[in-house]
Amino acid sequence: MRTMSKAKQKGSVAVITAVSLVSLLGFAALAIDIGNLMVSRNQLQNAADAAALAGAPCLYQRAQCSNTTATAPDWTTATQKASSFATAATSNAVQATAIKAVQTDSGYWNITGSPGTLQTVPFTPGTNDLPAIRVTIQKAAGNANGAVSTYLAGILGVSSLSASATAIAAVSRPGYVGPHGLFPIAVSKCLYDNYWNSSTNSPALATSTAPISGQTAPQTPNTPYVFQIASSYKANGCDGGQWTTLTSQQNDVTFVRGLIAGGNTDTLGIGTQPGTYIQPGEKNTLYTSVDNCSADGDRSCEYETVPVVNDVSTGYQQVVAFACLHVLSATNGSTPYILVQMSNQPDKCQAVNSGGAGPNYGSITPPRLVQ
Repeated sequence: MRTMSKAKQKGSVAVITAVSLVSLLGFAALAIDIGNLMVSRNQLQNAADAAALAGAPCLYQRAQCSNTTATAPDWTTATQKASSFATAATSNAVQATAIKAVQTDSGYWNITGSPGTLQTVPFTPGTNDLPAIRVTIQKAAGNANGAVSTYLAGILGVSSLSASATAIAAVSRPGYVGPHGLFPIAVSKCLYDNYWNSSTNSPALATSTAPISGQTAPQTPNTPYVFQIASSYKANGCDGGQWTTLTSQQNDVTFVRGLIAGGNTDTLGIGTQPGTYIQPGEKNTLYTSVDNCSADGDRSCEYETVPVVNDVSTGYQQVVAFACLHVLSATNGSTPYILVQMSNQPDKCQAVNSGGAGPNYGSITPPRLVQ
């Protein structure tokens, strides 16, 4: 039997070792560089999310977007804001390198999830379609952002990798409002319809200086009507509103005063059971609390989101919408009332912790990621 010489054995071991080393380095490259790729992908996603959320508020007129006279949805300002945020924010760095290029698109997102993509403009939106913007950020060879660099993959002939991330952010009218987002006054849809222009989705504008019949506040032409929300016990026809403790039946002034200061504690939605609880009685002293925080007071409740119901009779009533009120002042006494205007200013009418989708009664949701 012939045996291999020691020299040949050593040579074989060297070859096997070399091959094994290449394999080990290859596996190391996979572990290190794929891990690095995933980290880069997460950084890209964070940057895309942040850019989309920065741009989406500008779909509507806001002072911070310098587009208060624009027509909503303002696609141009929203996409420009998203793009500039992506490239300017130092927190958006990927692999310690600033983002230099970003792709933005505008259109509508269907809240049912079908189709599950942005429907770019021009597009005629339906009931379930929300204005939205899409941000895509990519790192690849030939891209201004550059490729994802590698550490050991070069051994396998791979000098760079590519990664991308997409985010879509949308804004809607609230279908529900979470904690701290609601003021404890329910207004009738009848009253709302009197002072809201449903064809333009904006407050109805006064045409003269004459007060509304049966009221005393003078009007300013071409500005939203100033009107009184009186207790349903004293109001005539559509002028009624009433204190609501929202999801609670607790019937005392101290509890309602807490809601005036801090808002609801639970989520309330359109059409959800049992609805919002309409309180009995006038609770006259509460009007002083409202006046203290109104535009005539410290302004902490100057703009508020309130539930709209078909009937302000005592008991649970279904919410049909959420409206934004500009609270000017309040008066107690024998005929107490709250003096308000309808509002649709996105800067002022964003309902805290709100989401879903509902009819346009002036209130708006914060921007949220939908993809």
